[in-house]
Amino acid sequence: MKSVVLDTDILVDYFRKYEKSEKFLEKLKNGEFIVYFSAITETELISGSECNKSEIKARILDFLSNFTKIPIDNKIAVKAGDFRRVYGVRIPDAAIAATAYLMRAELITRNLKDFEKIKEINLKVPY
Repeated sequence: MKSVVLDTDILVDYFRKYEKSEKFLEKLKNGEFIVYFSAITETELISGSECNKSEIKARILDFLSNFTKIPIDNKIAVKAGDFRRVYGVRIPDAAIAATAYLMRAELITRNLKDFEKIKEINLKVPY
């Protein structure tokens, strides 16, 4: 079974009701993929001002429960630090990339410019 890690932008599109993202994520939920997301992605989603409304925050957390959250452990932290130092990417992006790298998963993102410098990971633009 193929493994993927979702970047935050794909989930933001979903919650903004972008049709292509909705179709893509529904396909992933019901498909033959192991779908992961970084704890950093959860942090980024929950940090939005919309989450001042408890029902929106609950909707986000409920939807994320369809996938497997990967906490930031020491291996991910160290690899993220390496990616940050070597490639100059932002720390949240480095942590998401490190998650994909260590899970041996493809990183699903629309933000190629944020990740394309990192040669150790495989990227896919879903739509």
